[in-house]
Amino acid sequence: MYSFFLIPMALVLLLVFALHAYRQYWFSRDLPQIYTAAFHGELMKVGATYVARRPAKNNSQRTIICFPGFLEDMRYFQNVYNDEEAELIFVNNANYHCPFPTSHVTELQWPVNPFLVGSIEYDGFYLGLTLERLASGREVCIHGHSRGGAVVLETGRQYPALTTAKDRWVSAILEAPVLPQAKTAGNASAPLQHRINCYFLPIFFGLSRNMSTNRLLKLPMMQPTNTLKTHLCLSIFSTTRSYATCVNNIQSIFSWQQKMGFNLYDNFPALTVVVGERDNSLDRPSMLASAEQGQMRNSGLSILKTIGTNHFISLEQPDTIRTIH
Repeated sequence: MYSFFLIPMALVLLLVFALHAYRQYWFSRDLPQIYTAAFHGELMKVGATYVARRPAKNNSQRTIICFPGFLEDMRYFQNVYNDEEAELIFVNNANYHCPFPTSHVTELQWPVNPFLVGSIEYDGFYLGLTLERLASGREVCIHGHSRGGAVVLETGRQYPALTTAKDRWVSAILEAPVLPQAKTAGNASAPLQHRINCYFLPIFFGLSRNMSTNRLLKLPMMQPTNTLKTHLCLSIFSTTRSYATCVNNIQSIFSWQQKMGFNLYDNFPALTVVVGERDNSLDRPSMLASAEQGQMRNSGLSILKTIGTNHFISLEQPDTIRTIH
């Protein structure tokens, strides 16, 4: 009688063990790089972070610093700023593959980062040092997309003396950003759903590494799209060196949004929050509500609501981003 029940239980336990082993296989794997692009400038590395810098043209006194979103790399900003005369500095997500050739990389001797790799705080720490030690312009704009928007605000929290300095103007563009007290799309910010997502994320990403174009274009976030957006989004599941880092990214977004207050908007004299007409990655209503709270605290904050856009505004409407400068 007991054996009748033991056999199904053993099979269930075996399946659970196999599922967890498969999850851990993708969670801990050192993932190979797939996509690369050309970059004409200097490439540096500090800790788990790559930084790319292109010098200013025609004696421009402006610097643009960019930080990409979750599952993105520095290529996200290339098309937007390719014709800019300003000094360009791209900072990559920590422990993500560098999308540019790494045959000549300068190792930066900067302070050791005290935060966890994959956290918003870790990336904010090095973005602040980038502003302090690499940006040469008298006018600086820091542009963060999605999770990168939170990294920009975190930089202001960690380095308020730099972002509110009197000797140079530092502004921020927060494009479809992760914001304080806002949420991710759907019910992903619910505690139970968040835990489930974090557990199964490595499996889903692992199975999606070689996603076809046809399958990609069926995702809601891909409407609208164009050749560049489609090309870059094909690589979103292969930009990172480890899916463990992606889990850290998601956990950090979840906790950072909950614990951070609207006072983060106080650390820049001017901010532009750029919002898509719809957003299939982040919760648009809570994003707007957070930005409006920031507007009540900081008269230098403006909200730009775009039309015919989704989450990737720089790819969908690059001219809209260019008009902000």
